[in-house]
Amino acid sequence: MLPSAMPISIPPTIEKIPEIASLPPSTRTDMLADANAPGPWRLWLYNGSRGLITTVILIWLGHDAVYRDLPVIASMLVIATLLATTTFLWHFWTITRIRGRIRAGIAAAAANDRTPICLRCGYDCATIEADACPECGARLFVSPHPLERDA
Repeated sequence: MLPSAMPISIPPTIEKIPEIASLPPSTRTDMLADANAPGPWRLWLYNGSRGLITTVILIWLGHDAVYRDLPVIASMLVIATLLATTTFLWHFWTITRIRGRIRAGIAAAAANDRTPICLRCGYDCATIEADACPECGARLFVSPHPLERDA
């Protein structure tokens, strides 16, 4: 049986990732350092510059075919839309990559034991006694063998 679709939620900063939101500040800081997570300013500076570079490349590649015949306002709108879209996509990629590292760290720390945080949805399961997450139904027991882990 396939799990129900989880809504996609992209936090604006790494500190708002649900997997670490309920952790004590010292544990959160250690986990973010282990995941090589950038701070909020660096995160947006990197993603903004990546978006800008990607937009410049896309404009350069499509200049003769698309932008040459457009009025100035329309071409500026296309450029602004490209910049916003590429910046969001870089941000989505960065957050997703860091969330994966954090979940891997949680799973490694809890090998052969019950995780305090759901690895699928990030729900804080530290205070419940069940073997499954009440939010999404994922197993909270982490097997030491990767092939036996709940997807």
